[in-house]
Amino acid sequence: MGSQRSAKPSKPPNQAAAAPSRSVSAPSPSSLSSHLAMVELKQRILTSLSKLADRDTHQIAVEDLEKIIQSLSNDGVSMLLNCLYDAVSDPKPSLKKEGVRLLSSLCTAHTDPAATHLTKIIAHIVRRLKDSDSLVRDACRDAIGSLAGLYLKGGSGGDGVVSLFVKPLFEVMSENNKAAQGGAALCLAKMVECASDPPLVTFQKLCTRVCKVLNSPNFMAKASLLQVVSSLAQ
Repeated sequence: MGSQRSAKPSKPPNQAAAAPSRSVSAPSPSSLSSHLAMVELKQRILTSLSKLADRDTHQIAVEDLEKIIQSLSNDGVSMLLNCLYDAVSDPKPSLKKEGVRLLSSLCTAHTDPAATHLTKIIAHIVRRLKDSDSLVRDACRDAIGSLAGLYLKGGSGGDGVVSLFVKPLFEVMSENNKAAQGGAALCLAKMVECASDPPLVTFQKLCTRVCKVLNSPNFMAKASLLQVVSSLAQ
């Protein structure tokens, strides 16, 4: 019996093979469809934006982008904003000008969803005040007026919302560039003019700051800034 070999214990089953494989959940058809629709929409936006610089296709592109804005879901606001940020940074003046205008159009059509992006929207608009093209600066002024009409009304917002407009504009007015200073001053005047029932205490503080800038020897666009004083007086 001693010569009989004891039976070797059988190998344990391969645990890796026995373990149930983890199932990777595939995206639902609805989420996949939504993603593809967003990709397709972004491509349509980029195509239309590229056509803005061409005089022959400019108007068609404008109309298509306006339709996109009106039919856009709230989920698409952020994506369209990012496309427009790139447009307003483009070297082509027609693309910058239209990009600025479309930013205000988007806010008009989707006021609440766009409100969370207001700081960045205003920053991109104000940045274009340094542009050498006066038409681009005029578009910035009109856009700031439109945004003020949307977000500075009914005494809401107080210092917080007003400062989103005022802070970057005063920063531009401190730069050694007469055209940019004048553009920022006109934007400020337009903001005051278009604000509906604004927070009065905040605007009183604004008057003090404007007078201080007027007395600065480094500020070269005093005629433009006097329009702010006129708007505040009304």
